[in-house]
Amino acid sequence: MERTSGKIKTLVAAAAGAVLAGLAALLHGIMRDDLPRSIGGLALIVIGLTVIVLAVIRRWVTDTRQERILLAASQREAQGQRSQYFAAQAALAAEQSRLKQNIDAERHALAARLKAERETMAREFEERRATVIAETMEATVRMFQNGKFAPAETVTGNLIEFPRQHPERQPEQARSREHGVVGP
Repeated sequence: MERTSGKIKTLVAAAAGAVLAGLAALLHGIMRDDLPRSIGGLALIVIGLTVIVLAVIRRWVTDTRQERILLAASQREAQGQRSQYFAAQAALAAEQSRLKQNIDAERHALAARLKAERETMAREFEERRATVIAETMEATVRMFQNGKFAPAETVTGNLIEFPRQHPERQPEQARSREHGVVGP
């Protein structure tokens, strides 16, 4: 770095000398009315100032190799993190898919088990119902045999019927036909 700095200082000093020489040639050409000498002095001034500007810019502009190296390293790291992110995302999707398949399989197994239990319960219910019906029928038959369900004896009593309650049972009365009178 110091070696480069020494070269730049030498270059700037030479450029400053060229600017001074060009300024002297320009002034001498103007005073003597010598156009080629004035143009030559002006050219030396422009060249010297250009060299000085380039040297100053080179000194101020830093060497970007380190920054490029850091940038490349950070880009590699970012790419690695991106790859890890996508890998983690793929693993998460695979895990979610596996969990969904497990849940679906469990749901189907539970549905099959529930169906089997319902069928078993229905079968047990029908067996129990048939048993209860058979026991009830047997008890009913025994009760008939023991006379518990014997028909009740009817007691005949004196029943007084009123004629208006049963008009169909009343004898028909002869109607009177005198003098066109109609009535009972």
